[in-house]
Amino acid sequence: MARRAVVAGKKPMVADTKPRAMAPIEPVLELDDIQGIAAPGFLKPHHALVYLRLPEAIAQLITIREHLAAMVSAGAIASGRKTLEDRRQHRQFAAGAAKREARAPLVALAFTAQGFGRFTPAVSQFKSPAFRGGLAARSALLGDPVDPEDPAAAANWVVGGPGNELDAMFVVAGDHQADVRSMAQRIAGDLVGLGANVAVQHGDVRADQPGHEHFGFDDGVSQPGIRGRASHAPDDFVTDRKLDAADLPDAWLYGYPGQDLVWPGEFLLGYPVSGADPLLPGPTLPCEPWMRNGSFLVYRRLRQDVAGFWQTMRREAARLAKTSGFEGLTDEALASRLVGRWPSGAPVLRTPDKDDPDLGADDMANNDFRFDNDTPARAGGPSPFADAQADPVGIVCPAGAHIRKVNTRDSGSDMGGGNASQTRRLLRVGVAFGESLADRYGNGRSRSARRGPRPVVSFDSIVDRGPVRVSPGALDQQRIAPARSWRT
Repeated sequence: MARRAVVAGKKPMVADTKPRAMAPIEPVLELDDIQGIAAPGFLKPHHALVYLRLPEAIAQLITIREHLAAMVSAGAIASGRKTLEDRRQHRQFAAGAAKREARAPLVALAFTAQGFGRFTPAVSQFKSPAFRGGLAARSALLGDPVDPEDPAAAANWVVGGPGNELDAMFVVAGDHQADVRSMAQRIAGDLVGLGANVAVQHGDVRADQPGHEHFGFDDGVSQPGIRGRASHAPDDFVTDRKLDAADLPDAWLYGYPGQDLVWPGEFLLGYPVSGADPLLPGPTLPCEPWMRNGSFLVYRRLRQDVAGFWQTMRREAARLAKTSGFEGLTDEALASRLVGRWPSGAPVLRTPDKDDPDLGADDMANNDFRFDNDTPARAGGPSPFADAQADPVGIVCPAGAHIRKVNTRDSGSDMGGGNASQTRRLLRVGVAFGESLADRYGNGRSRSARRGPRPVVSFDSIVDRGPVRVSPGALDQQRIAPARSWRT
C-alpha cells in the first residue's frame, strides 16, 4: 500500500531523517454529529440487530418519525464522542487504571434508500445506483447465486430479499448480553406499538472461542485506523498511537504496528480521502451539507459451511501430504495458509510452521509484517517473536491468502500500486450468531446444523463502492439520514 511504499526500505529510517513538522496534521472530527458505530466503532461482544419495515399509513409514519427524532434528541443514538469515551473507559479498566463502571449499550440507526424516501424526497440527492437500487436488485453483480433453487439466492434471503426490503436497522451493542437484549426488545416494542413491522436478530461472541468466527479463526485482527482528532489538542487522536515516536515514518503511518492510518474521508462524508502520499490528505469529495459526518453502512447476512470447509481442508491436506514439499501437511496448516493466519490470529509469515497463541494475542506484533519486505526493526528493541521475512512471491503466505487479497500492504495488485488498496479500505465487524459446531467436521450432524451464520457490518464513504449516511443530527433537525443497509 502507499504507506508501505513509503517505508519499504531495507533499513529502518532513523528519527532525525524527517523533521517533526512533517507529521500529518489530522482534522478534528465532529464526533457529536457522527454515529459512534462509524467512528470510532462499537467493538462490543454482544449485539442485537433490530430490523424495521415502516407502515403504509401516513399518520403512523409521522408518529414514527417523531419517535425516532425524540430518540436522537434524548441521546439514545450513540454519538462518536460518547462511543470514544466508552472505549477509553474500558481500556483504563483493562489496564487497571480505573474501576469498572456500568456502561449502557450503544445504539446506532441506519436507513436504506427505500426507508429514507418514506420520510423525505431528499433521497433523490443520492445519485448512486448502488444505494438507491438496493442489494436485492444488484446482488448478482457481487456474484451471488441467481438460481432461485439456491438457498443463497436473493429470493431466499432471510432478511431483505425482493419484496421484503428493510427500511431501517438498529444496531445495539454492549458488554453484557442481558442489557443488549433488553435494550433491543425495548426499541422493538416501542416501534411495534407505533405500527411498524419489526424483527430482532441476536449475536454474541462465541462462548467456546471468544473473538473467533465459526470457522475457528480469530476475527478482526487487522482493521485500519481512522485518522482524526477528538479535539483541538494535538495528540487527542481517535485511533490510539502505539509506536515509539522515534519509529519514523512508521509512527506517522500506523496506530498499532501494521494498522494503517487512513484519512477519514474513506469512511465519513465531508472529510479528505486518502491520496497518493499516505501522509498527506487527498481531496474532500463533494456531498450535500446535510450528508456531512455520515457514512455508508453495508450489511450482509452470511452462512458459513463449517463442516464443508474443514472436510475439504482434511481431504486436500491428506492429498497434498503425499506430494513432494508438502510432507506432513495438516488440515489446520492448509487452512491457515488459505487465511494467512493461524486460528489464534498469529500471521503465518511470523510463525510459518505452527500456531503461536502468544503472538496471536500480542497487538504489538500480530499485525506487524509486510509481504515484499522484512519486518522492520523497532526503536523499542527487538520483538520476542521471530520477524517476518520478505515473501514477495507468496511462498509462505500464498498470493491467494485471504489477508493478502484484502490488504496488499507493501505489495501492488491488479488494482494498481499499494495505494490503490489504501483507497478501498473499509471498517468491518462480524458478529457470530447460532450455535457453534462442537465437531468442526460435522460428523453425524445434518447439513443445516453444519452452518454457522453471522451478520457482517462495514462502513465506507464512496457511494458506488459501498452504502449511506448515519449522522445523529439529521433526525434531531427533522431530517432523517440514511445509512446504506445491504443484507442477505
